[in-house]
Amino acid sequence: MKRLSILIITLVLLLPFSGRSAKYAAEAFSLGVGGRALAMGGAVIAGPFDATTAYWNPAGMNHLRRRSIVAMHAETFGSLLNHDYVSFVNARPSENGLLRAFGFYFYYLGGGGIKITELGPNNRPYVVREESHGDYLLAASLSGVLLDRFDFGLTAKIIYRDLGTESGKGLTLDAGMVYQARSNVNLALMVTDITTGFIRYSGETFDDGANYESIYPAVKPGLMVSKSYREFTGRFAASGDIRFENIKYAAQYWSGPVSLDTHYGWEIGSKRFCADERGSISAASPPAAGSMSETSPWISPTCTTATWTRLSVSRLVTAGNSPQKINSTIVSAPVG
Repeated sequence: MKRLSILIITLVLLLPFSGRSAKYAAEAFSLGVGGRALAMGGAVIAGPFDATTAYWNPAGMNHLRRRSIVAMHAETFGSLLNHDYVSFVNARPSENGLLRAFGFYFYYLGGGGIKITELGPNNRPYVVREESHGDYLLAASLSGVLLDRFDFGLTAKIIYRDLGTESGKGLTLDAGMVYQARSNVNLALMVTDITTGFIRYSGETFDDGANYESIYPAVKPGLMVSKSYREFTGRFAASGDIRFENIKYAAQYWSGPVSLDTHYGWEIGSKRFCADERGSISAASPPAAGSMSETSPWISPTCTTATWTRLSVSRLVTAGNSPQKINSTIVSAPVG
């Protein structure tokens, strides 16, 4: 109980109390990863957990039971942007000790086509060259157990941003918790950028030299309820993104500087003939806003007659411009 109290006090002290915010500073890293998670509307803060959990909530790594690698490639906004993700999780828990799992992941979002212009005769701009742009994130995660049924996780992140004529570097930290209230109910809390991250720019194209922007925390509570019947398992998940960036009409709900966007989804899984899934290859197309269906086959190469079949249904509610449909391919496999 003492360790739990210390953690909660530390999280509260790290949260900022200022109403000022840096809007959209980390928006490039909020698109989400994983076909399964995106098919459930990104409502996976409390589970179900897979090898992408280091991104969604590092505390969930405690719920995995082996080493895994995941790779994802997606093209979105009319193939204007490439969205890539690769992660490694080592979840072979030791019964004695605070730390139970660790992982690493790399996240990239970028493309090309930035036209660099200069003023020519008659002060008319003309294109001198084209540059690419990209946001890169390298993260390391740890998870452990504080109390019975109470897991915690931390993720340290290094950011590099290339804007063609300007570049920036940054640091930030995420923290997450999962509490198993019942055998089939998980409650969770994820706070991204809990230390108020930053990105410092080189200032090569700024009149006032180097500059920086802050990344304010987002608080993400989550819930997952599961129910099994014979070989079928159903899961319902819900989460919310609470931000303090004064974004108002760009959010689903808002009051003053505080805003809320909700996510929820459910899935049904059926497992037959084989008691263990040794690896999988899947392809998924996460739904656009308002889409209500998603099917992802999971093929087990070690059991030729067995398949994992999941039907994930989501409702991703967003305000402002509707997100484009993302075509993605996800490959995952255990490595030991």
